[in-house]
Amino acid sequence: MEKSPWVMNVKGPFLQWKGPVGIKEDGGGCTRGRGRVGPMVVHRAAASRDKAALTKAVEEGHDVNEVEAAGNTPLHFACFEGWLEGCELLLQLGAKVNASNNAGDRPYHWASNMGHTAVMEFIKKNGGQTDHGKVLVQDHIPKVKDFHQRACWAHHPQPHQEYMDYRKKQEEAYETEQKKLVPGM
Repeated sequence: MEKSPWVMNVKGPFLQWKGPVGIKEDGGGCTRGRGRVGPMVVHRAAASRDKAALTKAVEEGHDVNEVEAAGNTPLHFACFEGWLEGCELLLQLGAKVNASNNAGDRPYHWASNMGHTAVMEFIKKNGGQTDHGKVLVQDHIPKVKDFHQRACWAHHPQPHQEYMDYRKKQEEAYETEQKKLVPGM
């Protein structure tokens, strides 16, 4: 462990987990990526090109803009698949056309990466942006000590409170063990 880890240099208030909702202004992104995501029913329906399952999921109350650990929405998945009908349905159901994932990719980029020109045109026609969103780094990824103080990362949200609590306990346990191993401490 380092003498002054980055987690000890961050001042709160810290984020509280509110479920698998996007934390960026554009509706995408997720920094709480350590396996805690929602049921992803809408994501699975979009990836499977299943219109009935997608409609049913939203009718049952599943969020059409739910994000998974990498900050992708179901619209990202439909664009990746080149599923134009699914993209149309998702937008009708309230999907955010410009939500960007942790890497800054918007649904348009996923369609573009896969060469789905009809989907790309549809997304642009419906207000989809072609520029990239801001990059996010998940809580558990090590960072430079002054990460949250740097101007270039000013857009980045603070870590989640439960992660900071976890890391503080981890640092305290390490320090306790270290004192046991060093004579005179």
